[in-house]
Amino acid sequence: MKILHCADIHLGSKIESKFSNDKSNIRKREVLNTFSRMIDYANENQINVVILAGDVFDKDKPSIKDKEYFYRAIKSNPQIDFLYLNGNHDQEGSYVEFDIPNLKRFDKENFVSYEYGNICISGIEMTEYNATSFYSKLNLDKSKINIVVLHGDATDSMGMDKIKIDSLKNKGIDYLALGHIHSYKSGRIDDRGVYAFPGCLEGRGFDECGEKGFIVLSVEDTVNYKFVPFAKRTLVDLDINVTSANDLFDVIELVKNNTLDIAKDNILRINLIGELPVGIDVVEEDVKTALSDYFFVDVKNKTSLKIDINKYDDDKSLIGVFVRTIYENENYSQEEKQELITMGLRAISGKEVD
Repeated sequence: MKILHCADIHLGSKIESKFSNDKSNIRKREVLNTFSRMIDYANENQINVVILAGDVFDKDKPSIKDKEYFYRAIKSNPQIDFLYLNGNHDQEGSYVEFDIPNLKRFDKENFVSYEYGNICISGIEMTEYNATSFYSKLNLDKSKINIVVLHGDATDSMGMDKIKIDSLKNKGIDYLALGHIHSYKSGRIDDRGVYAFPGCLEGRGFDECGEKGFIVLSVEDTVNYKFVPFAKRTLVDLDINVTSANDLFDVIELVKNNTLDIAKDNILRINLIGELPVGIDVVEEDVKTALSDYFFVDVKNKTSLKIDINKYDDDKSLIGVFVRTIYENENYSQEEKQELITMGLRAISGKEVD
């Protein structure tokens, strides 16, 4: 039997604030569409159970558009059981329709279980009241293949939105289907079982870079699982060292050469790092223009300046006085002096300072 495990779809959530309204709206539609494409994938691969391990919606009271899209997708695929556990973003579940036969729900009071032959899928929704006590309520038949669904980070402590993995050892868990962390991650519970986060389906900002998708479980006598990258676009955060550049042209060529293998429909943040001589005028917009084929590009100039203090010995300008004042101040380390001078020269020239 095959089971699909996804989480943290966050329908209706905000998108990267740097996007224009047009691009932001495109990404919102793409998040919806990727959820629909995931269901198509399940149909094409004979998957009859989809685990939604929390935060399908970004808010407890989602928009009518997002609710209707979600319900329609579920109702249009009655051959698939959708096992939906609320997360911290959709905790109250006030939007839920309870009359959809293939939309299976979990509970806050006790573990609820669904059986498919020898496979038992159990879950409980975490609240501030049960966050430390639900472990004692988990009683599994160890002769079955046991999948447990929870929403929270895998940690070594208990509390709201925290899953203490050590407290789940030796309980007969074969696979712990988690949500809450927005990147794929897996690890062992004990000799028998593993835990895994599928991450979110689509990255919505530069704090969600890397491949995004879901996990497919193949369950027979044991549980085998694999991560399936599935996002429409990948957000890439890339450091590019431009120390070898002699001018803006060199900077742009280095950036182009370091992005050749990145698909054009992706979303890039380019961090320019290294040292540049004083006088090279790197304008972020110039680099963005050179990469205009991509869906979206953000550029951050994090370079420092190659500064020869001897050149400023007799410089009576504001810049010369500033550089000498910083270098002669014994309260700063060499690294701090370099950073202060870099920021100061950028500010003097009217450039943005982080």
